[in-house]
Amino acid sequence: MAISSAPTERSVVFPSKGQPSFMLEGILHYPGQARQAPAAVLCHPQPASSDMQDVLTLLLARRLAEQGMIALRFNFRGVGRSQGQQTDGRLEPLDLAGAVDFVLAQPGVNPAKLCVIGHAFGAYIALQYAPYDPRIRTVVAISLPLFRAIGGLPRQFERPKLFVTGEFDEVCPLYKLEPFVEQQKGPKGIKVITGARHLMRGYEEPAIEAITRYLMRWAEMPDI
Repeated sequence: MAISSAPTERSVVFPSKGQPSFMLEGILHYPGQARQAPAAVLCHPQPASSDMQDVLTLLLARRLAEQGMIALRFNFRGVGRSQGQQTDGRLEPLDLAGAVDFVLAQPGVNPAKLCVIGHAFGAYIALQYAPYDPRIRTVVAISLPLFRAIGGLPRQFERPKLFVTGEFDEVCPLYKLEPFVEQQKGPKGIKVITGARHLMRGYEEPAIEAITRYLMRWAEMPDI
């Protein structure tokens, strides 16, 4: 996969799935040349206190575009200029479904290489939705809120997945994450970001490096 030297980004609007459907706002990041490019959808942390401008979400989307991927970050319903009301995870999977439809409709996307990346609340939504959509080929779950995930995921995502946590993550501590991941079906891995807490503040760069390294390897692998 060729590295792009001139990525671009533009504001977009797209509908959520479900009825009623809500118009959601996002930013689409394009590499300089998007031909059969892998694509990523990025889900931001807790809607009550965050949005698609979250530092890690923003910088990661830009890095992925620099590396030749098409990346979409977006606001869940009721956040920023996205329509609707927040539902604390009940209906937000429909927003992710709309984002997946939208990014796969973009020219230059390789439909066999779609990943979903979620941070905190976004990781929970990613793991809620991904098992039901075979178009999603890998998931990166950053700082997964285990109090939501344990017993709260009706189906497992059996394709490749990477769990990223901070060394001092108080919501996703490694000693609780390890047994949770061990129970997950299919290929999986854990990456610990030394020194980081739950939101990775101040440790965005090592987190981005670890995630990008994983996705670049995944993008070159035959689909499984």
